[in-house]
Amino acid sequence: MEKMKNVILLFTVIGATFLMTSCMAGGETSYTGSPLSYITCTEMGTVYARTLDGLPITSPEIKMELPGSFVYVKYSWKESENSITEEGVYNATVMEISDPVDQSSLWPVAAPIEKVDPGQEIPLTSFNHLFYGGPYFDHHWICNFGYKKGDGGKKTLAFYHDVNEGNENEVIIDIRLVDAPGTVDKDQSEVLHAVNLKPIHDHYAASLPSKNAYKDLHVYFRYYRDVGGHVELYKTSQYYIMQVVKE
Repeated sequence: MEKMKNVILLFTVIGATFLMTSCMAGGETSYTGSPLSYITCTEMGTVYARTLDGLPITSPEIKMELPGSFVYVKYSWKESENSITEEGVYNATVMEISDPVDQSSLWPVAAPIEKVDPGQEIPLTSFNHLFYGGPYFDHHWICNFGYKKGDGGKKTLAFYHDVNEGNENEVIIDIRLVDAPGTVDKDQSEVLHAVNLKPIHDHYAASLPSKNAYKDLHVYFRYYRDVGGHVELYKTSQYYIMQVVKE
């Protein structure tokens, strides 16, 4: 399972949006893939996966997953063997579903002041923005991160946003490495993480003048990192675009 995750993450990082393979051999359409997928529900209550490759799929296995979670789904769909529901969801054959991706919500407050000696904050060894999912992924931002094994305790990310910091087009999101249940036996790298930024979207969308009006926010992340044995609070030099739309 871990090998499957690493391979798929590699394709995501290098920008392969479409992992789906479409074949027309003998006049039959078929699809296969192993994409990152968001579990959600149709208006009629059917649990299905919104895949990164764009195909909405469901199966008995997918219907057992928790809506709101992200998983990798290894699936296939053939015109001669599988059907499509009246809602346009593909009844796929699912071979494997990964464990849920590390996930968190946004704290709408300033980041807590570290209660440790200066320079002893727990740094990230890596942090990489992958993509913002927009409405398709329910306004989740996808990233990956790394950290040292330390005492062997598992870590996750906590995200904070103080609306009073930044300006009408600039958003600064603080990230902190925090304890999580479980242990690790080695340094961690490329841990995939999803954070729900809908509160930011809704806050800025509310000030737009009319329905379907939009604007692009410049999002910066700020976190502790290790630079030559010295821990510093670092703000990304590059901003990332987050489009907000008034519905």
